[in-house]
Amino acid sequence: MSAFLGPIHYWLYHKILIQNDLVNQVVSFGEEYIPSLKEQLDERYGVVMDRPLEEMIDQGNIHGWLQEQVSIVEYKLAHAVTMILEKGKYQDALHHIFYECGKAHSADHTADIGKIYLFLNDSLLDGMPCDRANVTVSETDEEIIWKRNVCVHSKYWDQVGGDSSIYYDLRDSLIQGMLENTSVSYDKPDEITSRLRLTT
Repeated sequence: MSAFLGPIHYWLYHKILIQNDLVNQVVSFGEEYIPSLKEQLDERYGVVMDRPLEEMIDQGNIHGWLQEQVSIVEYKLAHAVTMILEKGKYQDALHHIFYECGKAHSADHTADIGKIYLFLNDSLLDGMPCDRANVTVSETDEEIIWKRNVCVHSKYWDQVGGDSSIYYDLRDSLIQGMLENTSVSYDKPDEITSRLRLTT
């Protein structure tokens, strides 16, 4: 990766910050049941600082620094959700948190389906660009279908004794929240296939 900051680095950092916002909301909820949850996760995994990228990034190791930030927010989300679910049946509450976070980072309600698809790609954290986590299957003016090419999240969930299928289930609510005020619907024909469809 280039030793100079470029658009792709800011693009990835934006996605990291959206997931960090989600992490903060999940952890805030979890602290009602798990005292010092934030402190535990910060100490174990580190902290993502919401500051301009150029003020923090290691210019001599751009790729490594960004990968570290990805790992922080991935581990913290996986660990927080897993711990919360171990405390009780809070999955409905977590769906609500993911949905509301999606609304806070919502797509432009005037955007067409192609721009909505790009918006999701610009917002959802699926590893590093080189991971090529998703692949587009078909794209028309009315419908876009894509498949998960590789799961970049399972290693984090496995490490904390969690289940990455829970992540994908919750993420569906995040996406639904992002699309709430648009004319595009989202569904999953199967476990690894996602679809956007124009509703009007």
